[in-house]
Amino acid sequence: MRAPVHCTVALLATTLYSLAAAAQDNLRPTPGQSTFSIFVQLSLVGTEEISVDEVDGGWTISSTGRVSGPLDLAIRRFEMRYNDAWQPQALSIDAVLAGQPYEVETTFTDTSAASEILEAGEARTKSDPISAGVVVLPTNFFASYEALATRLSAASPGAAIPAYIAPQAEIVVRLNTTTEQRIATADGTIEAHRHHVTFLNRSNPFDAEIWSDAGRRLVRISMPTIGLDIARQDIVSLSTRQQTVRNPRDEDEHIAASGFNLAATITVPAPVAETDDDREWPAVILVPGSGSTDRDETHSGVPVYGQLAGGLSDAGFFVVRYDKRGIGQSGGRIESATLSEYAEDVRSVVRYLRDRDDVDDRRIAVVGHDESGWIAMLAAKEERRIAALGLLATPSTRGAEFVIEQQAQTLAQLNLPEEERVEKIDLQQRIHAAVMRGGGWEGIPLTVRAQAETPWFRSYLEFWPADVIQDLRQPMIVVHGGLDRQIVPGHADRLAEMGQARDRQVVTELLRFDTLNHLLIPAVTGEVDEYDTLEDKTVSEELIGAMAGRLHEMMPPRR
Repeated sequence: MRAPVHCTVALLATTLYSLAAAAQDNLRPTPGQSTFSIFVQLSLVGTEEISVDEVDGGWTISSTGRVSGPLDLAIRRFEMRYNDAWQPQALSIDAVLAGQPYEVETTFTDTSAASEILEAGEARTKSDPISAGVVVLPTNFFASYEALATRLSAASPGAAIPAYIAPQAEIVVRLNTTTEQRIATADGTIEAHRHHVTFLNRSNPFDAEIWSDAGRRLVRISMPTIGLDIARQDIVSLSTRQQTVRNPRDEDEHIAASGFNLAATITVPAPVAETDDDREWPAVILVPGSGSTDRDETHSGVPVYGQLAGGLSDAGFFVVRYDKRGIGQSGGRIESATLSEYAEDVRSVVRYLRDRDDVDDRRIAVVGHDESGWIAMLAAKEERRIAALGLLATPSTRGAEFVIEQQAQTLAQLNLPEEERVEKIDLQQRIHAAVMRGGGWEGIPLTVRAQAETPWFRSYLEFWPADVIQDLRQPMIVVHGGLDRQIVPGHADRLAEMGQARDRQVVTELLRFDTLNHLLIPAVTGEVDEYDTLEDKTVSEELIGAMAGRLHEMMPPRR
């Protein structure tokens, strides 16, 4: 389970961003008001009304709002003032946190921050040393990120911006890369800048994305490692879609599911002969992955599914990729959804393809990347019209074991004492036991319980690929990158062994590409922190060609 937001002093040394250089760039955001929706683990938990105003001698950022769930915060008034060179002047917070008054009044000099704090009925004062020109980011008051978005909009990759987590301590926010993002809305297209950053904290450095628009205003905050997403309302509506890639033969479509529609993009093969206009094509369904990922499955600037769709359609497949229920432009709700419900959505897409005159309903393959491979397996088990299965970088262990494996990999990269790592693993195992037993939450923080006690997480922990694969009738391709450091290549070996151990004489093939990482692109080390620095962000043509060839062999046309 992901930990709640927590910031402490940064240990990592780096070259600090020059505020003087920023001032020369004329950092003038567009004044105005915005409403932001706040999501924790994909559930909407609150809103914050934010205003950025230019005042005599500087800027004022203010907000009000309400956040329920694990954050439990009511913002009566938040106000942060900067001078015209974006140096902090004063912070004022009047809020209710977990049912108790929470007030902070901070004044700033070039070298210090002096605070008067009222928290849980206790008044205290505090003084912290700060760097000149810090951006002030009090935890869970997201209006403050307007200043960070403005600063990032003028920064270059490698820049490190000092940030004061008021009233705790100073950390560093490092800008890794900035990519461009076009967002299509009902009112037009937003040209956004997607800043990939790392918050350099002592105990738990984590990656995040801060998005800004052409007016240097905040558009989105995405912190996937802690399950937090804050998005401006003009990009939250169902009429909004992020356009990371657009193939020449892409067409948008809505597919009926169980009481709602799935928003999809279909990519039609290019006819190579006059007779192809009346041809029935084999089809591939790309199953959406975990979290709030869009239908293009975009990670670190790589639209994995968008590029797969283009390559597979060039190879003669009719390809469908779609927004997961409750995400992007798709309807439906995610609060009670389990892996099985997501598999039913795949079957809805199969029914849609079955009714199309240009699709051969006996040649429909389902492909899942990462954890969506599990959903693809469940759909293939229940849907006889699925003729082949593709598993890309998919885990092979029981869900509970996989979560522990992922946590151990993350902890190994942090400079933590062995005792602390053991404690974190032990807490995770106790969370799993409580989720699966339906009790035993004593000693587990309430915020963690609120995030973990969901139908989806229980279905995830209990999922066991071997139980499903032994019942599959379809031929199966297992594809993995040899440099995958998120889901190590040994998982592919185990999945292939499970497929080859089936009673039926059905084909299971393992395709491994030694130089590819988890995103199926060429890499050097394969580590996650390398993703943003790679120049080639194109899914391997060799992989697409090999997978397309195997799928054609496994789903031959009718004679």
